[in-house]
Amino acid sequence: MAIVSLPPVQRLRPLAPLVVRVAAGVTLIAHGFEHSPAEFGRLVREAFGVPFSGLIGWAAVLLQVLGGGMFVLGLLSRIVAIPAIVHMALALSWEAQFGLAPENTAESIGAQVPLLIMAGFIVVLLAGPGPVSLDRLIGWDNGWDQGSQPVRTDEVVAP
Repeated sequence: MAIVSLPPVQRLRPLAPLVVRVAAGVTLIAHGFEHSPAEFGRLVREAFGVPFSGLIGWAAVLLQVLGGGMFVLGLLSRIVAIPAIVHMALALSWEAQFGLAPENTAESIGAQVPLLIMAGFIVVLLAGPGPVSLDRLIGWDNGWDQGSQPVRTDEVVAP
């Protein structure tokens, strides 16, 4: 017996991955236009001291702008999600020094933004881009749960 029944809301369930993709993708695109590749490379060099920071700056900006756009459209969503998760994990490690929601927003956006964006990418990586996506339209992602069968607990075999 169901205590709460929400049948009309269940019809909107296929839109949930779209909402997550649009929110994460648009936010990523906005941050991609925030810095030039050279400026982003300088930030990476100063923050992490890595070599080839100019190349990393270009890769990061392209990931943010092009990858964010592909994510919104649901094109190669799971593939785009993997480097985006790594990128957001690095951003999170940098922003964590300022706290989750810093008072001085001129210095930092805080750790909450990369954390939420990373959560969106993880959701799509694990659950898929959903039925309203180019991946599904083209047939590149028909969902990982298509062939799985639910586990039945009433069929326990005695040893």
